[in-house]
Amino acid sequence: MKTILKFAFILFLVNLIASAILAATYNLTKSGIEKQESLVKEEALKQVMPEKIGDRIEPVKKDGVVKYWEVFKGDIPQGQGYIYIAKKYGYSSVIETMVGVKKDGTITGVRVLSQNETPGLGAKIIEIISNRTLFNALKGIFTKEEQPKGILSPYFTEQFTNRNVKELELSKGGIQAITGATISSRAVLDSIKTDGLKILNNHDE
Repeated sequence: MKTILKFAFILFLVNLIASAILAATYNLTKSGIEKQESLVKEEALKQVMPEKIGDRIEPVKKDGVVKYWEVFKGDIPQGQGYIYIAKKYGYSSVIETMVGVKKDGTITGVRVLSQNETPGLGAKIIEIISNRTLFNALKGIFTKEEQPKGILSPYFTEQFTNRNVKELELSKGGIQAITGATISSRAVLDSIKTDGLKILNNHDE
């Protein structure tokens, strides 16, 4: 009996020490993580809404919490669009995206803020592709000609640009799902459409 109690006490101490270490590590890294998340959001705010549409972004708050941002152009008092964060659980994680949309519902940009989907499948929602080839790179070196830079873009989320949030559908003629990751693809689309319609409908009233 004493042996059992001894091992139980040792196990308790090990768990207590491990918990204390984890708590201390979390507290030490929390501020850094929050700062990084804030920087990511600030950058995404600039990316999803072109300046030609709106160059002034004002947060819309409720109970002190930012619900979305309204976008203005210069001194024009009427808002030109909105930026919002859409969230929905995909296959293995909550997928969070930032979306820019004009007043008529046209999407100006989509950026994934966070996700932890399956690598090689759902995680492809943030995969970027380049039209720059090895041949072009070598040609530029030997000929000393400046080659045009390849366009890097997350091919899945770029499908949303210039489409109307009211008409988003996962189909061959609409947004094409990532092969083998329909659940992740649908989660992104559904969250963008649902949250976008809420904001647009509230401002139509």
